[in-house]
Amino acid sequence: MQSVPTICVVDDDEAIRESLDNFLRSVGMRVRTFSSAEEFIAYEGETACLVTDLNLKGMDGFSLQMVLLQLGRRHPVIVMTAFATPAARNRSLAQGAFAFVTKPLDPENLLLLIEDAVGNRQGDREP
Repeated sequence: MQSVPTICVVDDDEAIRESLDNFLRSVGMRVRTFSSAEEFIAYEGETACLVTDLNLKGMDGFSLQMVLLQLGRRHPVIVMTAFATPAARNRSLAQGAFAFVTKPLDPENLLLLIEDAVGNRQGDREP
């Protein structure tokens, strides 16, 4: 029996956090939400996949990705933003993001990306 993955969401917009929390829980996932990159970095619990906004107050999504790499926290990262540019997309993917999506989010597309990311991570663990 496979365990339920914990999806972590970082966004400084409370409405986005609540919306994603409700949606992901409705499809059977465990969810942890954080209002800042710094709050997530301090979290030491399980993370099957991280969904983070790019434009955060304080540390932005680019910096969060770099810090996670430096800390050896290599879980899949899905970057989301309302201000997508080709440069931002390329930079996020170059820094190891699993996917880059624009807001407003298509919940079904996000769910597929999360399932793919978690599936890829679980596949990486198999011998």
